[in-house]
Amino acid sequence: MKKIKIIALLALILSFQACNEAETELPAPQLQINVISKYLVPVADASVSLYATEDDWFLKQDTIATLQTDAAGKVLFESLEEQKYYFFVEKDGLDNTSDVAATKNALQIGQRFEVVTKLDQPIPLN
Repeated sequence: MKKIKIIALLALILSFQACNEAETELPAPQLQINVISKYLVPVADASVSLYATEDDWFLKQDTIATLQTDAAGKVLFESLEEQKYYFFVEKDGLDNTSDVAATKNALQIGQRFEVVTKLDQPIPLN
């Protein structure tokens, strides 16, 4: 009988430990992009498109998602994969081809990566 109580107690302890491990699961990567003008002012209503590869970014194909910046010039892409991302921002004939257009490294689980990019005159890519 004593062995049964010990086994039941161990099972109870292990079930609590399993619950705690599940609760501490890290969220999928997120990418916040802050868009500013050449005068360092946040740009609202800019279109931000996200791509998985440099080729997709260059050809503007296979877009993962497109969001509009809020009043503070920000967008947040959530539930992303662990990889490097490329992004294209545009508004009123301006874009970010003269500035940052990719994450430096692959995003990681539990990470919220933040990048600032500037809208300016487009650079011809051809």
